[in-house]
Order: sequence, then C-alpha cells, then structure tokens
Amino acid sequence: MRIPDSKIDEVRSASDIVDVISSHVRLKKRGKNFVGLCPFHQEKTPSFNVSPEKQMYYCFGCGNGGNVITFITQLEKVSFIEAVRTLAERAGIVLPSESSVDVAEATESEKLYEICRKAGLYFYENLTTTVEGKLALEYFHHRGFTDETIRKFGLGYAMNSWDELMKRMERENISIDMLDKAGLVVKRDDGSGYYDRFRGRAMFPIFSPSGRTIAFGARKMREDDPLGKYINSPETPIHNKSRNLYGLFHAKEAIREKEYAILVEGYADLISVFQSGIQNIVASSGTALTEEQIQLVSRYAKNTTLVYDADSAGSKAALRGVDLIIEQGLEVKVAELPAGEDPDSFVKKNGRDEFQKLLDEAVSFLDFKARHFQADGLLSTPEGQVRAVRSIVETIAKMKDELKRTFYIKSVSEKYGIYESVLYRELDRILGHERSQSQFAQRKETALALDETRAKQVYVPPAKELPSAERDLLKLMLEHGNEMVGFIFSHIERERFTHTQAQRLVEMILGYAESGRAWDANTLIGEVDDALPTGQAGDFRRFVADLVFSKYEISKGWSVLEEADPATLAERCILIIRKQQIVELLEENQRAMREASARGEPVREYLERHQLLMSEKKEVEIGGLGGKNASASV
Repeated sequence: MRIPDSKIDEVRSASDIVDVISSHVRLKKRGKNFVGLCPFHQEKTPSFNVSPEKQMYYCFGCGNGGNVITFITQLEKVSFIEAVRTLAERAGIVLPSESSVDVAEATESEKLYEICRKAGLYFYENLTTTVEGKLALEYFHHRGFTDETIRKFGLGYAMNSWDELMKRMERENISIDMLDKAGLVVKRDDGSGYYDRFRGRAMFPIFSPSGRTIAFGARKMREDDPLGKYINSPETPIHNKSRNLYGLFHAKEAIREKEYAILVEGYADLISVFQSGIQNIVASSGTALTEEQIQLVSRYAKNTTLVYDADSAGSKAALRGVDLIIEQGLEVKVAELPAGEDPDSFVKKNGRDEFQKLLDEAVSFLDFKARHFQADGLLSTPEGQVRAVRSIVETIAKMKDELKRTFYIKSVSEKYGIYESVLYRELDRILGHERSQSQFAQRKETALALDETRAKQVYVPPAKELPSAERDLLKLMLEHGNEMVGFIFSHIERERFTHTQAQRLVEMILGYAESGRAWDANTLIGEVDDALPTGQAGDFRRFVADLVFSKYEISKGWSVLEEADPATLAERCILIIRKQQIVELLEENQRAMREASARGEPVREYLERHQLLMSEKKEVEIGGLGGKNASASV
C-alpha cells in the first residue's frame, strides 16, 4: 500500500512553506511574498520567491518551483515519499511504517544518504559496544565533550580493521560499489578488492543543512597511524566539501537569531564553542574558506566574525577569508586569539564569557590588517607602509558597494594621513586592472556557462511559449477555481490549448471541476509529483509555478493592472482566442478556395463561408461573448 492521500494532504497542510524554506534559505518579506537567494543555483540577486498565500515557491532565475514537498525532494534529492516522511517527522505526524508502503526504487542519492546514515550509526554504536570504542569515548571525554554533545554531533569511532565496516554493510545488503560511491571504502592498488577508508579513528559526521549525514571527518588516535592528523571523505554525489560547512545544521537557527555567523577552522573548535553555549558557529572543516561556503552562510545572515588561530598560518587564512567574504558582499570582523591558542583551547581555559568578550571586541578588517602588518614590521618603513596601504585598498576594491568604498577610503585617509585623492587614484588603478584582467575570465565563464546550459538544458518555462491569452486563462483558472473553469469552457473548447503541459493542466483541472472536488495549484503539483516520472513531474511543476507567480500578460497596459476584474480579463482573453480562431478559419478557407479555383471547380461555397466568417468576426469584435461561436458554424 502507499501513503494515503489524506495523510499526504495532512502533511502538506501542517508544513508551512515559509517556515520550512526559512530553515534553508534566508528570506525577506517583499509585498505579499518572501524572497531570497535561490538554493538551486548560484546567484547574487534574489530571484527565489515564496508565497505563503499559495504555499508555493518559484525561482525566476532557474525556473525551479513547486510546493513544500517538492522543495524537499529537490533540495535533498530524495523521492516524493521520502520527502513526505521528512516533513511528517518535522510536523509530528505519524505515517504508516515503511514496510507497509510501496516505495519506488530509491534514487542513487537517496541510497547514499541512507548508507552514510547507517555508517554514522555504526561508528556511534562502537563507542559503547566495543573495547576499542570505549577508549575513543574516553578520548572525547578527555577533550571535554559531554555525552549529550557526543550524541548531538553523532561522534563515533571507526574500528582499527581493514574490513569491519564492509562486513557490517554486507549484512545490510549494501553493495561494495555503493560504499565506494559513498566514499567509505578505498580500492586496493593491485585491484584485488577494497578496504575501509577510516580505520582506528575518532569520527566526526558531516551533516547537510537539513541534517542528513553526507560525509565524515576522521581524527588520528594512534601514533603508528601513517596518515595525516585528519582525513576526510572524498567528494561524492551528495558531498562537495567546498559547498558544505561543518555544524551548519546545528547552528543555522542561532545564526538567524543572532544575525551573524562565527567562522572557525576545525571540528573540535566548533564543538567546544557550541557546547559552551555560543551556537551561531560553523567550521570550514580545515579547508580554505570558499566562495560557495560564504554564499551558504549568506542565506542565514549577512554578518560574519572570523576566529582563526593566532599563528602565521591562521592569520594568512583570515586575510584570505576577509577578502573573499567582502567580495561576496557580507560584513566581516576578525576576533584575534592570544598566541598559542585556538578556539577549542581558549574556551576550555577561559570559559564562555571570555570567548564572548573576544567576539564582542572583534575588529574591522582595516584594524585587523593594520595589526597584521604591524606585527610583520611593515609599518616601520615607507616601503612597508606602501605595501600595507596598497593591500588595504585592494580589499576595499573588492567591495561592490561604491558608497561603502567611499567611507572606507576616507577612514584609511584619516588613519594613515594620506590624501583621499591619492587613495582614489590607487583604487581606480586596481579597479581598472581588475576589469581588464576579468575580460578574459568573463569570456571563459560565458563559454563555460554555455557549455553548462547545453549539458543541463537549462529550463525555459513552457508557459512563456504560450500565446498570452491562453496563458492568462490558465492563470485565471488556477487562481479562481471551478467557477472560472465553467465560465471559460462554456465559451471555448479545451482543444484550443495545444501545448503539452497546458493540455495536461487543463485535463487535471477539468477532472476536478467535473467531479466537484476542491483543488488549487498546490494540489495539482502534489498529484503530478506522485503520478509522473521525475523529469516530467519537474517540468509540470515549473510550468504551473511560472503561471502562478508571473503577472497577467493581456492586462499589461491597463490603467490598474493588479485590480483588473477576473471576469473582464477572462472575457478579453476568450475574445482574443475566438477572433484568432476565426482568422485561422478564414486563412484555411482562402487556401481551399485558391486550390479549388486552380482545379477549375466552383468556389461559391467558399465565398459564402468567407462571408459567414467575416460576419462572425465582426460580431465578436462588436458584441463580445454574445457573438456566435465560430467553431459551431463551420
């Protein structure tokens, strides 16, 4: 059996789309809707719209659209049923057990999520069920992590064995190929088989923003371990390390509430600070901060504070991070740790309040760079001062906001006693050089974008291909229900809609209208999600969402666009379609008359039909919907 429709409706009704999407995207109110940066493609200007009234979303940039269930299927790359289960769990709704549900074959991504979940559970269980694992548990306790923290972050232990995980997964009927795709095993050089990637290590699961296990970080525990202090999962279909931030799932609500994110480097740094009570914190997992990671943070807050180790490597990482964050349009401060300290050690020695004080005293990037150059001795010589000031102006040049650049130039002028005009000339030189250098890069990006477009067949809404009158009639039916459906189809035939998606939508709408059942755009999307193959369902979702979120076409130019009476708009659209229908019949009749004349046949019948059609065309133009139906007379 499948999940009953009544249960699916209950889950959909209990899941407010703004609330659900806000857990993944930073939304701002704009009129009746909410807008934000689209989670399905990279963009800097928000084009992702969410309607609380219609309980739907739509991106005008990439065309992705749907309801709360399809949002989860698209974001998490899971099946319709898995998305329903995720939302049901969130809403506290009990669904039939999986064993009683006829679940379609899971997608590869869905299988990988499940494999990583099982592996994470296995690593966690090892802490209390094995002698080796208990030693790892002691290690975590020694690091100051409580049992609650260990549970919350799913910490675990990988047995010091070449095949312990493989054996466990074999009992779960998981193939070696899927373990390889999940990044949990490594192929032997001689091709004789595989072995466990993680062996004898403390395990740190990495979660997606929605809380699904996607990868692992593993910390060395044995002196004879020849590999590095930390090793991480490779990139997989569900894990791209440059696009994930460790701890974001646990921190996102606090980041949104505090309106800023703390950025640190390592797993232990994050966990120790989080455990102390400061929870708006994420980590780059020991890798250099990336543009994609900053864009991920920007969904939740526009302010950041970098907290990096006080050593030279940490300072250089902070300098790179500052420039990258500014380039992405976010505000950034830097919290300086005492020499020899990292966030983990500092919070353990000094406690939460002192770490919070350190955050409160975080300095602007100007002061941070000045202190860094001072420590390096650059400010003691004219040559060094030139290098320092030029570096600061290079950072200012990365700001997209010209007004912001103006204030920072003024601040540098006052700080270093340099004429603003000199700084502006240097700024113009840098910006001009960057523009020149970027021309080739832009051409390259354009070429790559074209290649990506061809490869992915970037979506162009089919609704845009429809004549405006047909498009507006579909939108009117979606917005005004069965009464509008009856009015429209009492004046035109369903066959007037020839586009594949339009035909599908009309058939679904008429099916509901003829049975007298209630429906809306959200209902139609849910029905097609559950009935069509993924590709077809996705195209239909986008088609409907584009209709719902776009403005009416025919009413463009009317004096009061948004207050156009629906019945008046429908009548105008029908008249346009009826007139076009007569024009087509006239053209067809004229062609037939020419062919008959060429054959030497009488043309009187065609002339009479021409007169009749011209009369009906005039009646439609003058009498509105009171005119005859052209299709009934020919």
